[in-house]
Amino acid sequence: MNQTYIAQDINGPLLAAVFATEMVLALIANGVVLSITIYQRKSWKQSSTIFFTSLILAHLVLTLLYLPFNIIALAAGEWIFGSTDEEKRGFCSFISYTLWYSIPVITITLAAISFDRFLFIVKPHLHKRFMRPWVALTLTLAIWILSAVTTFTPFIEGSGAVFMYEGSHGTCTVVILELHFAIFSFVGSLLVVGIITVTSVWTFCFARKFIHNQSEIAGDHVYASRKKRLFGIFGAMLIVYGLCFTPGIINYVVVRAIVVADEIYLAVVISFIFVTVLSPIVQSYFRPEIKNKIVCICRKILQKPPQRDSVDYLGNSNNDSSGSKTETNQIRTSAQLTMSLDCVLNTEHLSTTVV
Repeated sequence: MNQTYIAQDINGPLLAAVFATEMVLALIANGVVLSITIYQRKSWKQSSTIFFTSLILAHLVLTLLYLPFNIIALAAGEWIFGSTDEEKRGFCSFISYTLWYSIPVITITLAAISFDRFLFIVKPHLHKRFMRPWVALTLTLAIWILSAVTTFTPFIEGSGAVFMYEGSHGTCTVVILELHFAIFSFVGSLLVVGIITVTSVWTFCFARKFIHNQSEIAGDHVYASRKKRLFGIFGAMLIVYGLCFTPGIINYVVVRAIVVADEIYLAVVISFIFVTVLSPIVQSYFRPEIKNKIVCICRKILQKPPQRDSVDYLGNSNNDSSGSKTETNQIRTSAQLTMSLDCVLNTEHLSTTVV
């Protein structure tokens, strides 16, 4: 590697602390959503569950494979993984690949969710007929494989991009060298954005008419809305991904024309990684199986069991004592039944939204 030390004007420990905070929050948020999703087996019958889980796994790839090594390198002030330059270069390239790989996985999965939601609302009969769980799983696997192949190109010499350690940034990243690679990446991004835009606008235009008719037969589905609002899980996710990805898109466009300061690039990376925290929070709020389970767990934690009276009166007979125990047990049983009933009925009262 030509350069293994971080630039002196970069505060490595501070950046390491910021990335470490994002990593911990992302692990907690994504871990909770993934655990509840695995536990709720019935939700796997919905195609949306498979697509949303794919996003969670993409976040975990970033959190577990990309962040830890860059955090250690930033804290140490240099890239320390590998004993020789060749080993350091190879390990750094792999870490950069995980970042480069996760971007198309996330964006194409968003396009798949947008198309799935479009079918569910505008063409519900086609959605019920064709969008089976195995179809969604096949599409998800195809997205991961396609992303792996297309993002492998920087490993090929003469592709127009390379994976390398940027000492000025203190992270391993992909560096675009040729214009044709930038154009190819930009066209691919436009195609994905076009799919999201067309399906979203089409769904929005027809939502007022169709969502009223379909909400009665949709049941408790992540795309359904008993409140018939035009904003929901996908709308919130578009806002989250838009806010976190927009700085990177702007940087990607202008970096070909002007020199971007290192601080701006680091802010772009921090903004991009922060999506791994916000996205699972959006899912936990709008997905009924996730929200209901979290509500039930919180109620169990906050529920205070009835306390037995610690004062015994000498004048109480054995019958009174036995009656007191029976009454206490009845109170506890009633409280447990009430809490369980609330968890069951919570599914009926919590509503989700769609567009």
